[in-house]
Amino acid sequence: MTSRPVVLILLGAPGSGKGTVAQHLKDKYNMCCVSAGDLLRDEIKKESSIGRDIKPILESGSLVGDDVVNELVEQHLKEIVAVGDGAVVLLDGFPRTVEQAIFLDKVSSKYKGETCVIALDVEDDEIVSRIAHRRICNQCGRVYGPRDGAADICICGGKLVRRKDDEESTVRHRLSAYREKTLPVQQHYAKRLIKICGNRSPEEVARLVEERLQDMGIKKRR
Repeated sequence: MTSRPVVLILLGAPGSGKGTVAQHLKDKYNMCCVSAGDLLRDEIKKESSIGRDIKPILESGSLVGDDVVNELVEQHLKEIVAVGDGAVVLLDGFPRTVEQAIFLDKVSSKYKGETCVIALDVEDDEIVSRIAHRRICNQCGRVYGPRDGAADICICGGKLVRRKDDEESTVRHRLSAYREKTLPVQQHYAKRLIKICGNRSPEEVARLVEERLQDMGIKKRR
């Protein structure tokens, strides 16, 4: 693998399995994960000025403005890249618009990094069904689906909750926003896009992603 930083992008609609794949990669690889959604929710938890502005936007299922998301993501990328060469940065939920993708291209160029893009393709009805049954740890952010049992406590000790923006009407709105704003991002990355069918089991999807990472020279943690 090159000594230059690698930015690995996971694309896909809400509920396509990006969070599950991201968790798997964090568990198995030496990657620094940057979740745009978590960054935004952290601002809400801190009750910062940004958090107060974006809270009603997220609860309605709409997308937060590019300027806010770009600023938060770039700051975290800067901190990670500063640690040393060869860093692998996993981006979850970013970029969601072509404008964000163009911004990320400029940032990656600044650090002379490589960008790899994996897209998970899942049908809308399957997505709605998944999200209706998923829960999120209110401490570490780990995602739990129906296959993970009925426990209410995460392995870290945090409480499993359903997010307000996971209600069906909100999910349908998010899917509409995704088709309008985020689907064109795949077209932006067409020449370097790796598409994987996300309708399969989490284990099968993870295996397919691992095969692509192996092709890129990214190895598991020993």
